[in-house]
Amino acid sequence: MKNIIPLVVAVILGLAAVFAVSRTLSKDSANIERKVNVVVTSRTLEKNETITEAYIHARSVAVSSLPKEYIPWSNRNTIIGQKVLKTIAEADYVLLSDVGMTASMGNVIGEGEWGVPVSFADTTLVRSLQAGDEIAIVASYAVSYEEKIGMDADAKREVKQKSVTAVLFPRVRILEVTGGSGVILSLPPQQAIMLTAVQRTAELYPLLRKSNDSSALNRKDGGVFENSALNKMLEGLTPIEIPNIPSEIKNIK
Repeated sequence: MKNIIPLVVAVILGLAAVFAVSRTLSKDSANIERKVNVVVTSRTLEKNETITEAYIHARSVAVSSLPKEYIPWSNRNTIIGQKVLKTIAEADYVLLSDVGMTASMGNVIGEGEWGVPVSFADTTLVRSLQAGDEIAIVASYAVSYEEKIGMDADAKREVKQKSVTAVLFPRVRILEVTGGSGVILSLPPQQAIMLTAVQRTAELYPLLRKSNDSSALNRKDGGVFENSALNKMLEGLTPIEIPNIPSEIKNIK
């Protein structure tokens, strides 16, 4: 019996060590940053030179290190045949701002996606946006609901409306800024159709995101805001009365 106890202890200690190592490995693997294949040059490209397949190749880059206007390798066909606006050194990134999009806009759209023009209700931010910027799209619209009138079991229900605001797209990348109030996005067909339809019934607003920020990508993270919340903001506040005669402004000598 005495000979068995050390064996049992050794087994327990071994299992504990395996568990600790597995947790460490799992933690390390969770901390491995996601990488993206982007377009870089295979040789120096001179100003006004036309990009060909032979002049570019893919490079795997950590998300946190991606330049603002990077071009995903999966979208490399969008720049084939385009001219560069400036000299790009060998092994350097090819950025959206480096390329003069002289060919059809159709060549810029991602494979399997559709180009969607989007108009926003507020153009303040749109005027500052550039191709390659990442934005969230928020929709403000009216929803119908039924409200029971009276306490009786057979009481009538009245259809009412309330205004709500919620996240429609948590992150989309701008393909082109059209000027005025709109941009063009490249989206999968179903999302493109949905966005086209929503524009007819909702006011859309762009919110600028930090480039390559992988947080808050779930649409539900933003919650929903209802106008009734404005009334709740008044709870507990003391009303402020405006005096008949405003305070005298004294000159400081």
